[in-house]
Amino acid sequence: MSDEIETVVEAQLEPHEPSPGEVEARNRVRAQAHGMTHHQAAAALARVLDTVGDAAEADAPTRAALTEWHRITALLAGHGGPYTPEADPYAQGQLTARRR
Repeated sequence: MSDEIETVVEAQLEPHEPSPGEVEARNRVRAQAHGMTHHQAAAALARVLDTVGDAAEADAPTRAALTEWHRITALLAGHGGPYTPEADPYAQGQLTARRR
């Protein structure tokens, strides 16, 4: 991963109040990733990286989607898959925080 992408991903993972577009982008990625293995998620991440161009200049929902694919791919590297949002501690933490 390039330094530029790493910087964008780290910034997106910092605690902040996500915009509705960011929330929708993350939810869309989680729905698409449901049932994927690590290799499938890595391929999806590679496709996103190919289409994003300059990640630092991308809009917030695009950066959120890129970051979510990166995070899910990293999660599956240790877990092996398949991905389910119900077994994703980060996704579950966000859902719990929104319910408060």
